[in-house]
Amino acid sequence: MAKETQAARFLSSYHWTKEHDGFGGYSGILLSEDGADFVIVSDRAHMIEGTIFRHKDRIIGLRSNAMTPLDLPDSLFSHLAIKDTESLARDRSGRLYMSLETENRVIRRETNGVWSFLPHFPDIQSLPPNRGLEALAISHDDTMYAIPEASDNLQSPFPVFRFRGNVGWDIPMSISRNDGFLPVGADIGPDGRLYLLERGFAGFGFSSRVRRFEFNAQENASGETLLVTKTRRHDNLEGLAVWQTSEGSLRLTMVSDDNFMFLQKTEIVEYAVSI
Repeated sequence: MAKETQAARFLSSYHWTKEHDGFGGYSGILLSEDGADFVIVSDRAHMIEGTIFRHKDRIIGLRSNAMTPLDLPDSLFSHLAIKDTESLARDRSGRLYMSLETENRVIRRETNGVWSFLPHFPDIQSLPPNRGLEALAISHDDTMYAIPEASDNLQSPFPVFRFRGNVGWDIPMSISRNDGFLPVGADIGPDGRLYLLERGFAGFGFSSRVRRFEFNAQENASGETLLVTKTRRHDNLEGLAVWQTSEGSLRLTMVSDDNFMFLQKTEIVEYAVSI
């Protein structure tokens, strides 16, 4: 069982329910700068938008629009029945990026609604099926970072893939792998640092870890551990958004993937962390 650390302070957990077929499977989240408005993506290729309501740092309710199927063109896919949208990011111009774990690709939606894949990169295409790109984050200069759920072996670090429009793909750094945690979500905080949400599974429940990293050419970077939860403290947290309150403190907002299982739940969880 993971030991719970207190660098991040727990604020609230909200059990989100919606009576609609297909609701659930949420693995990526975007928030507005003030943390109120959200966009969440399901691993069954739909998005849902809405607003989070808080009182004294606690989530007290959500208002959401209808679930919107993603209009991903069939012509882009080798397996039409599998469109496993795992993570979500947005650049300064409003273009959306999603990783597709089964295809081991990143797809982008232009502001005019047109979808296209980012260029191939051999190190990404060689990732194992269903263990590919799980976490996306975009920096303030529109550089995109993608992190897979798998590495070469249990001791090998996780590569951090970087995409720059005028350069293409490269691997500027790697992140240490330890204690059974695997990357599932990421964001670039208002402080310009990379925040990584990782998941552990003990066979009877999930644990979560959040680390943050400076951007530099490190191999096997361990970063700063902000949060490690005990097993079953929360559900299967997969999406992470980092934002800053008007008072200046940072918030970690996470969403869980219920895997469409009766015993699991869709949960919005928030922690506070100092800069």
